[in-house]
Amino acid sequence: MGKMLPLKKYQLKTNLVLLVDPETGEYSPNGVFKLLPGSVEAQVLNALRQKYDCVCVMPFDSNGERFRARIVALNPKLVFNLTEWIDGDRSKDYLITQCLDRLGIPFTGSAMAGLRLARTKKQAKAVVAAMGIATPTDYSLRHSANITYPAFVKPAQGDGSDAISRKSLVRNQRQLLAQVKSLAGRRLGPTLCEEFIEGHDLFVALLGNEPQVLAPLQLVVSRQSRGAPCFATSHLKHDEHYKRHWGVRYVKAQLSEALMSEIEQSSRLIFHALHLRDYARIDYRLTEEGRLVFIEVNPNPDLGRHTFGRNLCFADVQYTDLIHAIVDAAVKREGIENFT
Repeated sequence: MGKMLPLKKYQLKTNLVLLVDPETGEYSPNGVFKLLPGSVEAQVLNALRQKYDCVCVMPFDSNGERFRARIVALNPKLVFNLTEWIDGDRSKDYLITQCLDRLGIPFTGSAMAGLRLARTKKQAKAVVAAMGIATPTDYSLRHSANITYPAFVKPAQGDGSDAISRKSLVRNQRQLLAQVKSLAGRRLGPTLCEEFIEGHDLFVALLGNEPQVLAPLQLVVSRQSRGAPCFATSHLKHDEHYKRHWGVRYVKAQLSEALMSEIEQSSRLIFHALHLRDYARIDYRLTEEGRLVFIEVNPNPDLGRHTFGRNLCFADVQYTDLIHAIVDAAVKREGIENFT
């Protein structure tokens, strides 16, 4: 991460701190933390500086005492929280928000309760199912004879498409055992096995604290032949060559008025029930019969401006407006006055 600076270097006027993971940049010789060019963090910083004064970038420090001293010295009115882990462990990200809460420093995005619940996928599904919203059936690995194939195997805790690959879809017990063993070897924690929902991936972004439910985006694979992807894997999301090969793109889903109404109502219920704040993204599967099934929620989804294609992060919202709307939601929620 580079040499840490003396505390006095941080004692300057700051309205907004962009809090990032230390791996996203390094300190320059003059003591300024420089983000990697083109990174999501750099894109967000550029958008913030188009509207707000005195924006400072600060990397999180896993040394709690040192982190507290530095953030207190900056004394920001608001922190834009872009952190995703502590020392590479995504399951500990909630501890950063817990620290900010204890210091009384407002921040964007979900707090500890929302982060922990959303990342514990089985528990999140149970909360959603209790509201009458369809979710995939869970299978017990201890009673594998009762599993109906095809099934889906993934980490029970995680973020987005972490460890999701073509091998996540298993069609028999041999494939099931192989995938469970593979995930165990990667030390990703407990494994979740659930019903595989045939259909289309829908991604629904939510913005604000009401919240506003934005237009659903649908994953489309233009080239249909043997081996074509039928769900969003980590490889599909991040490998541009793979996307081009299969003609992967994201389009606004063409849905009936009744289905759009269901998505809006269900998404708002999920947002509040899982204690989410400011922004989030819900992943659904839509069956050929028009059945909407909740898969999981991402409490702090990727804010890269090209997440779903060129200049497409959240549907129908210009990128800089999106970043400003997240700040505005937090400012309103926290009752921060005279924020510029």
